[in-house]
Amino acid sequence: MQPKIRVRGQYIKDLSFENPNAPKVFLMMSKTPPEINISVNVSSAALPVKPPEGEQASVALYEVALQINIESVVEKLPAFICEIKYCGVFSIEENEELEQEQVKRALLINAPSILFPFVREVIAKVTSSAGFPPLMLEVIDFSAMYEKQLAENADGEK
Repeated sequence: MQPKIRVRGQYIKDLSFENPNAPKVFLMMSKTPPEINISVNVSSAALPVKPPEGEQASVALYEVALQINIESVVEKLPAFICEIKYCGVFSIEENEELEQEQVKRALLINAPSILFPFVREVIAKVTSSAGFPPLMLEVIDFSAMYEKQLAENADGEK
């Protein structure tokens, strides 16, 4: 059984953009294309939910954070550094048939897949506003990312 997941809200929790070598870096970029390094992290945390008086909680709330750090370098000089933490509040209906692994997969695969297009748009707008071509991030396979993390954790436990 798949968990029923709903978006309750989404927001930029933290955004930082540094353009430390402008305008020099723009001239350098006309000769040398930038090298772009991207790191992605997904985390989730349960939020406290108070059920109505006399009722048991049947919905759990979680904050899912999609953290993307980008560093663009031209000839060993930082062109820009962008860090964004984009979050969403998600609800999952709880029931006895739902396993913890299913909830974890929903939070670390489905939820960031929902948030990603919005993060991508923010990054494209910010890089464009800073004088760079809009950076359009490649689509991220959060399922593969999750499976890789599971495999690494299993290797670490051996």
